[in-house]
Amino acid sequence: MAKTVRIKAAKVPKSKKKVQFKVEVKGELNITSFIACQRVDQRLFLHVGNLLQSGEPDLLVSKDALFWDVPVDYALPDRGILGRVGHVLVDAQTGDLKLKDSTPFEEMKANAKRLYQQTAPQAAD
Repeated sequence: MAKTVRIKAAKVPKSKKKVQFKVEVKGELNITSFIACQRVDQRLFLHVGNLLQSGEPDLLVSKDALFWDVPVDYALPDRGILGRVGHVLVDAQTGDLKLKDSTPFEEMKANAKRLYQQTAPQAAD
């Protein structure tokens, strides 16, 4: 399956018009999407817990950088993925996690708690 490429700040007309986009990007993808996910999973395990995991990342192309936008999902061993709780940006050239441009870990925890409460079986009265 092909990766999605998202281009930030594209000027798209608000009215119905013919458009044409031509994009040429040169850069080094030193970090594969697989490695980006591994780095995110490791950081999540160390700082948030073992029930959050990386999903399939998108490649973000900006004027001067390439990033993997790695979604973070909350999953339970017996129920699978319950939903998305955030995302982490990974520099595709250096492998650095751009945490200040990502969902904060505390917010991911709160989102996971909310998902759990929404999907937990209700006790019978």
